[in-house]
Amino acid sequence: MSLIDTDIKSAPLHRIKQIKAIVAENRDDGREEDDTTWYSTGNGGSVITSGHYSASLHTAAFRFRDLQIPRESKIILARLRLRPASTDGSDPDVKLVIKGIKESNTQPFSQESRPSQRSKTVNSVQWNIIKPWEAHEWVQTPNLQLIVEEIVAQTDWEMGNAIAFIIEDNGSADGQAETCWDQSKGSGYEAELEIWYSDESVRVTVGFLAGNDRDGNETDGGDWDSSPAGNVLTLGNDGADKFDCGLIFSGIAIPPKAQVVQANLLIVNADQNNRFPNVMIKGFAEDDASPFQSDESNKPSTRTKTAAQKEWTIGGPVSGVHVGIHWSAESVYESPDISEIIQEVIDRSGWEEGNKIGVVLEDHYSWSGQYKLPWDYIKSSGAYAVKLVIAWQERRTRIASQRDVAVYDKDNYPSFIVVHHSATPRDSTQFQTIKNNHLGIGWGDIGYHHWIAGALDGDGVHIEGRDENTIGAHADTYKANYRSIGVALCGDFQPSAGNEQPSQNQLDTLQELLDSTRKLRNIPRELVFGHREVPGEATNCPGDNLLTYIENYRATGKLQP
Repeated sequence: MSLIDTDIKSAPLHRIKQIKAIVAENRDDGREEDDTTWYSTGNGGSVITSGHYSASLHTAAFRFRDLQIPRESKIILARLRLRPASTDGSDPDVKLVIKGIKESNTQPFSQESRPSQRSKTVNSVQWNIIKPWEAHEWVQTPNLQLIVEEIVAQTDWEMGNAIAFIIEDNGSADGQAETCWDQSKGSGYEAELEIWYSDESVRVTVGFLAGNDRDGNETDGGDWDSSPAGNVLTLGNDGADKFDCGLIFSGIAIPPKAQVVQANLLIVNADQNNRFPNVMIKGFAEDDASPFQSDESNKPSTRTKTAAQKEWTIGGPVSGVHVGIHWSAESVYESPDISEIIQEVIDRSGWEEGNKIGVVLEDHYSWSGQYKLPWDYIKSSGAYAVKLVIAWQERRTRIASQRDVAVYDKDNYPSFIVVHHSATPRDSTQFQTIKNNHLGIGWGDIGYHHWIAGALDGDGVHIEGRDENTIGAHADTYKANYRSIGVALCGDFQPSAGNEQPSQNQLDTLQELLDSTRKLRNIPRELVFGHREVPGEATNCPGDNLLTYIENYRATGKLQP
């Protein structure tokens, strides 16, 4: 991809920077009890309490050093991450408020300089915790953007200074409190601060849901529900149904033709889980997105979508296995960057500053039982509703893209073909499911160049994977990925595992694909291998029941005698 600047050279497209800091020393965190006594190690067991506990009010404090943020930076997202020290036995009702210490370079806390004695920011953020916390599982605060912006806008703020936050009780009943570990607990338990910012001419707009007709779920492309059971929306596939989540955001104070730098959805999750749904985020191709109607006349499936879209797999690799990302209850999580979607809407001819933007998160081949549960607007009158954070600038730089023409040199690349099996059930596995898994691992696309389907996608149907001129991700040793074309048949053809047989339609398609690819690339049949035959590959792929056909092909040019 080559990028060509076709407009104003002096107006670059500024990107967002991210930094993370942790509490560095024990004097940088602790709690104050009843505005009178400072405990630098929290309670006796290295625990910091926030809320109303044993008839006392507890204020938690956290200080972070050496924050390399320029003065007057535009803050996109800021949040604390804490590790709870105990597990709640039932749903809590802890009412907290987060404030910043209004100092340009916050000094450590002590009995002589307690949180209650320090100046606070004008901006604050309420944090109401109504779902159980689990010990040792990270939780995240709401967005602290305005607090951090207020601190770094001070005239004597300098890069490398320190920032501190306090978490005060905000009217909780006695016994309603939450705990997290103090720094003295040891490495890996320190509070963390994450900040996304830009130090250039970027503005930040936060879109919000203005009523319960602005979000909801569409089930299996049919029924629309603006007030789902339990006041939660569903992303993904709960095992019985597939859900698309529609969102209409107000307060989009961005002028026409502005340059969108970055855009993310901020989602407050309603429960704790490790599930990994896969969704496709799209915008509504509308100048001013209208709220959803109770008669379902404009539910998400009926509306025209943007050409731009963004896939979101909420999972990743752990020890070579794709697993879900843990979401904690009441924590805030961000989507991938959806700036291209927002830009397409802002660039519409009828867009005006203050219009509404609609977004849908469609289930995209999630595995059965893989879903997340954001809060619906109806919960606490929108206090937990999804938000849309957009970073933008007025000066526009148009970026045109020209895809480089793929060049194929048949003298040296690719030089052989590797045949695989998916090692999953032949007739109950979809191409898109495998692709989503590979995307979640971080491969950028499915690892194979060609896929030969089972029954769900059409028995023997050929589906193109990554482009043949793109390096594969299917055979790693001896740089085989750089020199080969990968072909996968859907199925588990190893006798000790699925013990399936390739179908006749699959074999017919594989024969045709091998013949045509070899002819185009000038690859002799002797260089068609099963995956296990690549030197150094410790695998039984493509299974004994398929390898026999490949051995026949090398000998005779035919898979079957």
